[in-house]
Amino acid sequence: MKLFESRIGPSVFKSYYNHAEMVFETVENMNKCVKAACEGSDISDLIKATSESELKADKVKSEIRDVLRGSVRLAVDKPVFLDLVSRQDRIADYAENVTEILSFRKLYENKEAQALVLQLADAVTATVEEYRKTVERFEYLLESAFSNKEKDIMHKHIGKVNDLEHEADLVEAKAAAFVFSNGDDQPLAASHMYRLIQRLDDVANAAETAANSLLPIISK
Repeated sequence: MKLFESRIGPSVFKSYYNHAEMVFETVENMNKCVKAACEGSDISDLIKATSESELKADKVKSEIRDVLRGSVRLAVDKPVFLDLVSRQDRIADYAENVTEILSFRKLYENKEAQALVLQLADAVTATVEEYRKTVERFEYLLESAFSNKEKDIMHKHIGKVNDLEHEADLVEAKAAAFVFSNGDDQPLAASHMYRLIQRLDDVANAAETAANSLLPIISK
């Protein structure tokens, strides 16, 4: 029996991987929504798609919690595993928040500001994609019984998540500074965009936090 298999039902770790896929799908839909908003296109369908993806992630999270109430053997402590799932789910929550903010009003009509927002959304999505790859690799670590080789691979993935999140932070700072410096002519719209920028950065921060939460497990 593989370490990540449980005694009842499908592997709870496989559900964890599926949850990561749903989280990334939510972020992808969020990114499409941001791009459509910057183009001045109708975003209602993309807002709905993002919410539906987030709901699917929530359902998988609930299923994991239900399974863990039973007699299940895990390669890690249950509270630790639940914390991993919760941190991962926070990524999707923030991504949905981004589209909610976009639904409030049209974006600040400044092409350079919008270009920076697009750059930030792509940087955020890249961070979450690398996090998804990190979780995907977690299965190999468990199957190897925590071999040093797999630990090193995981450390590299987590390090890359941190690097990408830092790049997103740099874009966030640049975008925020630009909006503050040039938004006097449309203060309400500029404030709205600043809130959007902050929430986009929260998505990347959540991915970094989720990745770093794997470190204590890898280091065992």
